[in-house]
Amino acid sequence: MDRCLELSTFRIPRPHVYTPLELAMLEQERKEEQRKLQGRLKYGDIPLSVVYIYRCKPTLGVAIEGGANTRQPLPRVVTVQPGGSAYESGGLKVGHVILEVNNVSTVGKGHTEVAKFIAETFKDKEQDRMELLVTESSDDIMEYLQANLKELNVTK
Repeated sequence: MDRCLELSTFRIPRPHVYTPLELAMLEQERKEEQRKLQGRLKYGDIPLSVVYIYRCKPTLGVAIEGGANTRQPLPRVVTVQPGGSAYESGGLKVGHVILEVNNVSTVGKGHTEVAKFIAETFKDKEQDRMELLVTESSDDIMEYLQANLKELNVTK
């Protein structure tokens, strides 16, 4: 029996220790998933993404179309200009529909109001980044959102 113990390679596994960077990344992922879950409760079961735009350049570099007073009732990204903060930060793409900016809904707001709000949020010196909740602009998603705009549980 003693010989059996000698042959055994029983080892207690060392618990994984996370670095501070890994812990920060895990926390960020958790917050993004929570944000998407909140978005799905508001807007329905549609694909959502959280995009962060860091103030790394003097300009935002985004052009949008649409708003409550247009044929396109939700603001949609039409241009992401190279050299702007949105381009440098990555993540934001032409065609993304912007549902929220820093947890404030853009649904039901006119084009000028949304554009002004996005610009002011970007220029806010107290924050180093801007958080956008976006979705794709496929025909199915747009039809769903437009059909349910009045029923969406969104506070202005």
